[in-house]
Amino acid sequence: MTNWNWQKLSSGAAMRLLSVALTLAVINFAEQALALGRGNSGPQVTSIQRCLQKLGYYNGPINGNFGPLTENAVKKFQQAKKISAIGQVGPQTQRSLQAACQSQQSRGNTSTSNVLKVGSRGSAVTQLQKSLRTLGYFNGPVTGYFGQETQQAVVRFQQSKRLQADGVAGGNTLQLIRTNLASRSNNAVGGGVDNYPNAWNEGDAGPQVLQLQRNLAKLGYFQATPTGNFGSVTKDAVVRFQRDYGLTANGIVDGQTWTAISTNTNYVNVNNVNVNNSNVNNSGCSPTSGFICLGENSPRVVAVQQSLRQKGLFNPDITGYYGTETRDAVAQFQQAARLNPTGIVDFQTWQALGLTNSNPTRVQNSAVENRYVVIVPIRDANTLDQVRQFVPQAFAMRSNLGEYVNAGAFRDRSEAEKRSSQLRDRGFDARVEYF
Repeated sequence: MTNWNWQKLSSGAAMRLLSVALTLAVINFAEQALALGRGNSGPQVTSIQRCLQKLGYYNGPINGNFGPLTENAVKKFQQAKKISAIGQVGPQTQRSLQAACQSQQSRGNTSTSNVLKVGSRGSAVTQLQKSLRTLGYFNGPVTGYFGQETQQAVVRFQQSKRLQADGVAGGNTLQLIRTNLASRSNNAVGGGVDNYPNAWNEGDAGPQVLQLQRNLAKLGYFQATPTGNFGSVTKDAVVRFQRDYGLTANGIVDGQTWTAISTNTNYVNVNNVNVNNSNVNNSGCSPTSGFICLGENSPRVVAVQQSLRQKGLFNPDITGYYGTETRDAVAQFQQAARLNPTGIVDFQTWQALGLTNSNPTRVQNSAVENRYVVIVPIRDANTLDQVRQFVPQAFAMRSNLGEYVNAGAFRDRSEAEKRSSQLRDRGFDARVEYF
């Protein structure tokens, strides 16, 4: 009103406009003074808490005390309604709350009894939360109260099944949830319900599928970007994994498959040890690499098992089959030898087992032809770690030469002498030996 030319107004008009301005100022001041915020209490706060709870913003106690939980709920509501999120309930926020709760109540009066939505409570909501958790869409606590977290889980399920994503669990949504649960039970191995936690298959989605994809990627079977959606690419990756590990190759991740994936992922990441060797694929094991992987049945597996038995790490029968027991023994040996405990018999592990000179012809790794080895005698417990600062793939060995660090094997003696010279320049007693 500062733009008005007060001189051109009659005294009566000026007084009337001044009165309006003063009235607006008083109302604005009164609205600020009447705002409810932290520290207030009473029946008005109780009504606000009940309304916010009905709308899914408040999960605290209805006690009439305006504390931090109520303040945060008010801020969330204000943000959703594009009101200044100050956490206080002034007239504008009060009007929005009343309108929203009245609208919610109106929808509740006209809906059918089997529709679950924000504000619903009871055993039906408990079952819904459990079902959505089993299907991988809900990660929150099972409370029997339909709040925002449950609503978002319903939305994710609806989106994955191309339903109207309104966050309301109506008849169609509930029926499709039951159908998906039944499908999982029917597809579980042995016809029963799998305990971890039912089988995952094509069409599923959620955080568990995302973790599955990440694990398969670490093992080298999943090359796409993890999305959390179980599609044909994920199924193909699962099938390849199952074939390599002697499992039923149906593309369904039951408890047995998931345990195998998790166990092998853990072996890949034990102690976060990284071996920067171009001959080693830390993402998994492929028979084409020349390494010994799970499922191989060959004379060289016999050699590995015999060596492990001599070291007291392998007690089962010598079968020539590289199963989980042999793999576990190899990982135990690798850890003791301060190698990357992957459970995969690569060239370094083969050599550390003392099998270099009797290496079977089936070993495809060209590293077996590397005969010139750079060795550094182990003087104390720090020698290996010190060498690895310059040669990350170095590993400890024991032979008729005593205990030493293998700092690299080369086909060309000049390359080995070069490496040895570099280490001597750094203070190591390095030399080249022919094996």
